[in-house]
Amino acid sequence: MKNKYTFLMIPPDHGPARQFQITLKGKRLVISGLCSFALLMVGLFSYNLYLSHTVQSQQAQLAALEQLQQENKTKDQEIARLKEESLQVTQDISRIQDLELKLMSILNLDPSKTPSFSTTGTKTTASAELSRGTASPFASQTFISDPEQISRELSLLQDYYNLALDNQEEIKHTPSIFPLKIEAAVASEFGYRRNPFGGYSKEFHNGVDLPCNYGTEVYATASGVVSVSGYDRVYGYLIEIDHGDGIETIYGHNSRLLFKVGEKVEKGDLIAYSGNSGRSTGAHLHYGARINGKTVDPLQFTDFTKEQ
Repeated sequence: MKNKYTFLMIPPDHGPARQFQITLKGKRLVISGLCSFALLMVGLFSYNLYLSHTVQSQQAQLAALEQLQQENKTKDQEIARLKEESLQVTQDISRIQDLELKLMSILNLDPSKTPSFSTTGTKTTASAELSRGTASPFASQTFISDPEQISRELSLLQDYYNLALDNQEEIKHTPSIFPLKIEAAVASEFGYRRNPFGGYSKEFHNGVDLPCNYGTEVYATASGVVSVSGYDRVYGYLIEIDHGDGIETIYGHNSRLLFKVGEKVEKGDLIAYSGNSGRSTGAHLHYGARINGKTVDPLQFTDFTKEQ
């Protein structure tokens, strides 16, 4: 037949053959179907490749996301640790400030000044230094940012505070503070000096001369009982305090005395006003000390630096 195609199908056992006829239009439909099927298979294969690539990309993104989540978890833990550490540091600093104030009260130190570690003469124990007022727990002025170092400083300060409490009475009766609340250099030191009244002779100066204006407040450098209060031809208006354990302090050339013999004074009490009375060449305070009747340098008890 014209415009028709005949297909014979012969079985392998040589059975009856079968034939099929399709028209040209049917041929075109078959070819179109085969092409469409081929395009479909190519599309499915391409889509499968796309899905495979997408899955791999998403797996990589999920892995990166999991890594970020782990990093965030680690950072959260670090932040929590730092917060806890910061809280501990804040508490330690607060404790340090509290202990400093308590120690300043016991040692009768001026909070506006920063003392430093110092010793006088030979090496001494921390207990002796604290009782004499020559060792200070407030020596470091460097900013401390290391929490472990702050903890060590707190522990050290706590030891000083406990030591100060144990030696509180001894500290009170040790002349470890300066008799004037003004900055004053030593005009004449303890020991032999040239006679201030002229000539080339030398004399032994049994104290230190602290220049100050007439009427400057003079304070007791330790607690005790007034043993002398009156006028002396050499030291003018003079006050002496017995601090016990053989320690005495002397304050001379005053213009006015505020305590009488037998009265008790506390460390830091205002006891007199400076002047120019007695054998003096100008307004100043003569400050001296004795231990068991022997004259000593009164500044050996303090951390006062002669060169200011």
